[in-house]
Amino acid sequence: MYPEIAHWGVIHVRSYGLLLAVAFLFGTWLALRESRRRGLDPDKVVNVVLVALVAGVLGARMLYVLEHVQEFRREWGSVLALWQGGLTLYGGVVAGTFAGLVAARRQGLPMWVVADALTPSVAIGTMFGRIGCFLNGCCYGRPTTLPWGVHFPPDSFAGLEFGNAAVHPSQLYFALAGLTLFGLTMALRKRLETPGHLFWLFILLFALIRIPLDFTRAYEPGSELLQLGEVGITESQMTSVALALFAALMMLRLTRERSGEPGDPGTRSEVANAAGDAGAPPADRPAAPAT
Repeated sequence: MYPEIAHWGVIHVRSYGLLLAVAFLFGTWLALRESRRRGLDPDKVVNVVLVALVAGVLGARMLYVLEHVQEFRREWGSVLALWQGGLTLYGGVVAGTFAGLVAARRQGLPMWVVADALTPSVAIGTMFGRIGCFLNGCCYGRPTTLPWGVHFPPDSFAGLEFGNAAVHPSQLYFALAGLTLFGLTMALRKRLETPGHLFWLFILLFALIRIPLDFTRAYEPGSELLQLGEVGITESQMTSVALALFAALMMLRLTRERSGEPGDPGTRSEVANAAGDAGAPPADRPAAPAT
């Protein structure tokens, strides 16, 4: 656990903030590379990335604060202390996705093509973020007897709750899941032809993976919304189920719109027109190969 990497006088380099910065820089580089391959205007894509990033961080922090209002009432100034951790991922996903799609539309870019171009960056960003959580000591796991259980310092969040007991390295489980999804989205990015499918497939798989992984994570008392025998189902898991269902429905809808089935107004025209305006090939014609 290394919440602070280094400091020089009043300058403190915190691991969580550093990993977020690395995620942003690497993710932006990757997004621009993928955008060029898809024939998108890199300058416009950068604007979308910045809007989605700001909205995502604000959404993640806002949801976290709402979930921990009692803690922040004692010190409202700490609401802005993002470097200390405290982001709820799904708040960032919803806010970032909505803002990014709106920004792409206003920039004249095909929304779902842009979403697909940014998907690998989002996947690898979750990996960096969870590594930051591990170094910071937040989002820790439940006690375990497995040989890879980790011991956090006595003054850490996990140490204060569980003492010297070994706990699941849940943060690293999530980081490995993010790395796996990154590899998968990179492998599928040229194979999934329907715009938006890659993005919603990532959301679907991430939500499904999170359901079992959340059983290894420690949550605050009262976070369980449903009790099934001895197993408690948390708010995050219920959200994951809803998000997985929504992602599956979106993939079905995009497939039907692309195939032009009756009853789907505006089939393919919006995506095709937007792609033409952005100088990119229409959604039903493959993009030019990367140079």
